Amino acid sequence: MSTENGVEAVEGSAESLEPVLDVILHYVTLGIEVAAAIIIAISVAVAFIGYIRTMSRRQKEVSKGEVVRFRLAGGLLLALDLVVGSDIIMTILDPSAEDLIRLSVIVAIRIILGWSLSKEISGHSEDILRK
Repeated sequence: MSTENGVEAVEGSAESLEPVLDVILHYVTLGIEVAAAIIIAISVAVAFIGYIRTMSRRQKEVSKGEVVRFRLAGGLLLALDLVVGSDIIMTILDPSAEDLIRLSVIVAIRIILGWSLSKEISGHSEDILRK
């Protein structure tokens, strides 16, 4: 047992697990952010390829372009949700008043972006189903 400022810490206590938990959560958030970046890259690549295919076929159908945008918006929305979760986990690790305010602003902006993307997706899916 070690003593610090007259307080005894028992081996295996929560204080000794805190640094290990910090490292684990850091790697978890890093993995989540990498997954979000991969999802964005794949979504953009698929959308670009779909756009090129649509343009090369010279089709007059608008629905093909709408499908491309629908898939891109879906991928971006998934990545956005992952990054918000990662930010929440990082704030849990070392919360300060400034970090909580910053997280609140980021989450508010991302909620607005997520809402607009979901409206875009639902609007385009209804348009595609009508055609």
